[in-house]
Amino acid sequence: MEQEPIIALDGAFSREPLTGSGQYTLGLWRQFSSGAPCHRFVLLLPDSGQTKALLPHMARGGKVSKIWWEQRGVIEAARAARAALLHVPYFAGPLTSPLPLVVTVHDVIPLLFPEYRASLAMRLYLRLVSLVARRAEAVITDSEHSKRDIVRVLGIAEDRITVIPLAADSRFQPATDLARLAELRQRFALRGPVIFNVGGLDARKNLPALIEAFAGAFPRLDPETRLVIAGRPHAENPRLYPPLEPVTRRFGLERQVVLTGAISEEDKLGLYQLADLYVYPSLYEGFGLSPLEAMACGTPVIAANRSSLPEVVGDGGILVEPEPDALARAIEEVLVDDRLRAELARRARKRAAQFSWERTARETVAVYHQVLGRQAAARRAGAR
Repeated sequence: MEQEPIIALDGAFSREPLTGSGQYTLGLWRQFSSGAPCHRFVLLLPDSGQTKALLPHMARGGKVSKIWWEQRGVIEAARAARAALLHVPYFAGPLTSPLPLVVTVHDVIPLLFPEYRASLAMRLYLRLVSLVARRAEAVITDSEHSKRDIVRVLGIAEDRITVIPLAADSRFQPATDLARLAELRQRFALRGPVIFNVGGLDARKNLPALIEAFAGAFPRLDPETRLVIAGRPHAENPRLYPPLEPVTRRFGLERQVVLTGAISEEDKLGLYQLADLYVYPSLYEGFGLSPLEAMACGTPVIAANRSSLPEVVGDGGILVEPEPDALARAIEEVLVDDRLRAELARRARKRAAQFSWERTARETVAVYHQVLGRQAAARRAGAR
C-alpha cells in the first residue's frame, strides 16, 4: 500500500503566537495534529537540534538567521523529513525549492504603503519574497480583497490563488469567569461602559479617527464610558506608529481614553468579553482577525467598510465609513440602545460561527491535493 505523502509546514512563526502569522501557523498545526486525513504532517522549527547544526555560526541570531532559514534551512529540514510538499504560511520562502512550494500571502501591505518599506533592506527583502510568491506552485490568501491586490501588485494569475478565510480560536467565547472580568475592571479603572480596540497601533489602523469619534460621541454617553486601546508600537517610528497621547490631550480625554500598552492574550480575551462595543476603523486589512474574535465573544462590532472587513464582519456588525463623524454616530447609536446591542451580540456570534479552523485546514489540505496531483500528472506525462 502506498504511504501517505508527508506535508512540511514551516513553523518559524509558531513561537510567536501573538503575531498574525503565528496564530495562523498554530491554528493550522493544531488541526493537522488532530488527524487531518490523507496526509502526514511535520512542523519544521528553525531552532530544532538538526537545523541548529546546519546553521553556520556566523548566521546565528537576528535577521541573517531568518533569511538563512527561509532560503536554505527550511529546505534542508523538509528534505530530512522526507516531505513531498512544503508550505510556508507567511509571505516568504525559498527562491529555489526542489519540493512543490505553497506560500500563504496574507496581504501585500508592505507593497501598498511606503512607510512599511522605508529601509533599503526591507525593499530588497520584498523583492525577494515577491519573486518567491510568483514562483510558488500555489498561493493561499485570507480574503477576496487580498486576492485582488495580489493579482494586481504581484501579477500572479487568479487561478493560482486560493482564498481560505481564517478563524477565531475556540477560546474566544462569551465570558464565564465573571471574577476575572471584575479584576480587569478594577485594574484599568473601568467603572462604566467600555469601548475596546486591539490589533495594532500602526497608521493604517486609523486610531486618531477613533479617538476623535469618541470625543464627538462622549457628551451623549454615560460619563463613565471609557475607550480602551490595547497594544504597543513595534518600532520607534512616529510615521508608522503615530503616538496617541497628543490626540487624547487635544480632545481633553486623558482620563477617558485608557492606553493599556502591551497586554497578555488572557487580558485581551477578558477585554473583548467585558466590552460593550468593539470598534475597528482600520483603513486596510488582509483579513481582520480581531473583529472576528470580538464577534465570537458576543461583543457588538463597528468596523470600517474598507478592504476585507466587509467579508469578515458581514451582517454580524455595523460597517461605516472610517471617519470621525460616521464612527461617532454609530458609537452613540449602539451604546444608547440596549435592544440594538443585544441584537448585534446575537448576530455577531452567528456570523463568527461561520468561520472555523477545521474549515481553514480542510480547504488548505485541498490545495495540497491539487498541487501534488498536478505534480504526479506531470511526472506521468514525462515518463511517456
